[in-house]
Amino acid sequence: MLPPVGNCRGCRLRQRELARLRDQLDQMAHDNRCQEHRLAKLKKDNDRLRQELDDARRQPHRQAGHFRRSKLKRRKKKSGRHPGHKAELRPIPTPEQIDRTLHVPCRVCPDCNVELVDPKIVVQYQTDLPPIVPLVTQFHIETGYCPCCRQRVQGRHPEQTSNALGAAGNTLGPRVLTMAAELKHRLGVPYRKISDFLHTYCDFAVCSAAFVRAEQRLAALARPTYDLLLDALRRCGIVHADETGWRVGALNAWLWVFTNQDLTIYTIRTGPGARGHEVPEEILGPDFDGFLIIDGGKAYQCLGYAKGQCNAHLLRRAKELCDSVPTDEQTILVILITVIQEAIDLAERRERLTVQGYARRVQVIENRFAAWLLQVARRRRAISPELDRLVNHVANHFDEWLLFLREPEVPPTNNHAERMLRPAVITRKVGGCNKTLLGALVHSILASIMVTCKQQGQRFLELARQLWSAAQPQAIPLVSPPSPATPIGST
Repeated sequence: MLPPVGNCRGCRLRQRELARLRDQLDQMAHDNRCQEHRLAKLKKDNDRLRQELDDARRQPHRQAGHFRRSKLKRRKKKSGRHPGHKAELRPIPTPEQIDRTLHVPCRVCPDCNVELVDPKIVVQYQTDLPPIVPLVTQFHIETGYCPCCRQRVQGRHPEQTSNALGAAGNTLGPRVLTMAAELKHRLGVPYRKISDFLHTYCDFAVCSAAFVRAEQRLAALARPTYDLLLDALRRCGIVHADETGWRVGALNAWLWVFTNQDLTIYTIRTGPGARGHEVPEEILGPDFDGFLIIDGGKAYQCLGYAKGQCNAHLLRRAKELCDSVPTDEQTILVILITVIQEAIDLAERRERLTVQGYARRVQVIENRFAAWLLQVARRRRAISPELDRLVNHVANHFDEWLLFLREPEVPPTNNHAERMLRPAVITRKVGGCNKTLLGALVHSILASIMVTCKQQGQRFLELARQLWSAAQPQAIPLVSPPSPATPIGST
């Protein structure tokens, strides 16, 4: 008699084998789904990292940095003034300021063609500029022959900007030349646009090349004044320094700024040492005994000056690093960020604390900063290369980060140099850089004097009038002898 189908030993073995294979198939299908999910996540991370790598590679070649924010605020601030804020209204003109009065009739409705009732008169004020027309001056210049030096000499009026005669005797006046130079070198407007603007609004026809030749003469007249500013900078107690990329024709160059609250010096350099330590050594001189506030560039490391590092750059670098390091290293960075921010807050509350209380808090922050560096140094082999580079940077300049706590005149950041460098970046973006070395020298001289006049509350027009009337280079002091170091705000 045969055993029932499915109850024999061989069928049971086959069923168990089939069940085992079915379980393995389900497990492999589950593992396959997990691998596909993991592969999709890795592909997404790979695409993101490739995009970040491409952005990082393109960033050094950009003429200017990004103007948009990488992270927008979720809750945007409501536009307009705060409740109760005093309105900024244009002042009502006085009767003496009113030049003319016009009557505007309205007797009939323009839509219904019906005569109006209950007539009233309301007042509106309008302030405008009068038509701007060129002022042409004719100079009758006396000339004569000197029998002693055997040269022909001529008179010169203070309002003249040139001694040219004959075919070149149709010149431009000091006001339009100074206005064009300031628009170009302080506000970044190209000369072609300036010429078009003058022709449109002032009926003033002028070639842009005339402004180029005039600015070269003005820079030659202002060179001694620039040298005076350079000498005043070397005797300052606080100097902020920064640099940015520039172009001189087809050559790579660098524009440097050295500034404090009283004056600003720009200089453009090309060649192998354009971004090296030679530039600050030449500008500041070997006898500079103040504090040099920098952003951590390698060009400043070998300088023997007393330096203060920019804590804003350190905070920004640490916050950006938090997005790419493991969780345990994020905790290390958060501790560093907290210590630096508390140090900056303490410096802002310096005047509200007693001397003993402030000194005690400074000591606590310095001890925490040293303890953080010691803690990270003990586990240097276990941290990522990015964090290791940051720790090396902090350790190499250990005495320069919290210098602002001990020295009241030293600011915690290099924000002042960043602000003074921003107009040069805008000029580079809008009007380009320089085509010749002479143009770079002219921009350095004129931009330095114009920005310094702005800092001093003076008008560059008045200084330029003195330079034009002198006809020979002369030194005009803009800055009084520097007093002891005065702090510049960190914001």
